[in-house]
Amino acid sequence: MSQQTAAAFGWQWREFVELYDEYEAQFLDWIHPIQPDFFRGKVVLDAGCGNGRHAFYAARYGARDVVGMDLSDAVDTAYENIGKMPNAHVVQGDINHPPFARADEGGPFDFIYSIGVLHHMPDPEAGFQSLVRFVKPGGAIFAWVYGRENNAVVHGFINPLRENVTTHIPPSVLPVIAWPMSVVLHSLVKGVYRPLHKTALFRALPSREYLYSLSSFSFRRNYNIVFDHLVAPVAFYLRREEFESWFRRGELRDVTISWRNRNSWRGFGRVAD
Repeated sequence: MSQQTAAAFGWQWREFVELYDEYEAQFLDWIHPIQPDFFRGKVVLDAGCGNGRHAFYAARYGARDVVGMDLSDAVDTAYENIGKMPNAHVVQGDINHPPFARADEGGPFDFIYSIGVLHHMPDPEAGFQSLVRFVKPGGAIFAWVYGRENNAVVHGFINPLRENVTTHIPPSVLPVIAWPMSVVLHSLVKGVYRPLHKTALFRALPSREYLYSLSSFSFRRNYNIVFDHLVAPVAFYLRREEFESWFRRGELRDVTISWRNRNSWRGFGRVAD
């Protein structure tokens, strides 16, 4: 299943190669409340780097070194996007078996983050705990995952479509389904969610925080989001208590779990010194 997932996302990130200026605000929202200064001087691992869009900003924020790692052919796109930055590097590797040396007391990274990747692994927690082993004592780890809560549209419509239809067709054919769905989504967020945002009616809309967050995006970006939801062979949606337990079992301290758009979870923790 890992290879099937890598193949699907590898195709995606060879298709969606662009780095948009808006990605910076999105990155900072994903990792909130971490600020750009946090990266300065650190050795950082982007675990599941895709096209390199997050590693680009981590490197630009002054990290000593940023390593973007992905199992898929997305590493080719990532290298094209960040390979010429002096403090950015790209490697092909598996989160369950990262290709890095580690001492008995811990790994080589001051900070590891994984955004939107662990929930697509066959065993998401195993992937998380694998990464924890590569954090230096006193270092930190961050993850963003899909939430189980407030995702009724996904559970009732998107997941059945993904499980029964879209993951059984080649990614190259998927635009036949993803494109018209993207037209509907884009029209909805621009024509309904955005104009109703400051009205009483907005509170009655489903998935309102998440869908409103898409209303400032271009069609190409919303098309990428739809494609992303449909292409994944595996997608877990995690309840807060389940996600928080990863940090507890990893014996992490200073743990912070927070909502993102009330339908996904951010998690931060530190490895003991």
